[in-house]
Amino acid sequence: MKSLSTILFSLVCISCMAGNHRDTTYQNIKLKGGYTFAFKKHDSIIYACLIKDGKEIEVVDDEADTTMPISSLGYVYADYEKVFVLATHEGANPIEIQIVDKNTGGATMYGATPFYKDSINNIIMFEGNHRRAGKLILYDFNTGKSELFIAPKETPCFCCFCWKVLSLTDTELKIEYLNMKYGKVIKTYERSAK
Repeated sequence: MKSLSTILFSLVCISCMAGNHRDTTYQNIKLKGGYTFAFKKHDSIIYACLIKDGKEIEVVDDEADTTMPISSLGYVYADYEKVFVLATHEGANPIEIQIVDKNTGGATMYGATPFYKDSINNIIMFEGNHRRAGKLILYDFNTGKSELFIAPKETPCFCCFCWKVLSLTDTELKIEYLNMKYGKVIKTYERSAK
């Protein structure tokens, strides 16, 4: 009888401890709008989340097992009022970015290798990937709108820091890149009317 009560007591204790399980927080980064971006551990996974007013939202299903480094989940590349840019760069792959909505934790746009960032006008330019591969994307954080430009193909460096923005106005975009003979080329794009 004594062993039965010991077993029941042990089961109750284990149940109570499991119910009070708290995730381990590895790192916190304060963001605009009262949000905190955090890396947490829960059982055998680490994940990225946003925290505001005590509520937690997992970020774009970003998780890995605990044997992976936290850097595999990315880092905050840029922060704005309603969104932030999450960048990931593991190994020799190009930098991948996700523009993440702070209210939902979901990605509103994906891309690769940001190569231009204007912190005053809240504009970023990056390469497209997936269904936008072969495009250069100009994203305006003030409006949440993007413009797509066809990336030059006559270059040996197609991907990863190949482009340099020379000028950006309301009417045109000028970029520089290397052609197949490694000569500098300047390409001008007309911008769509705002």
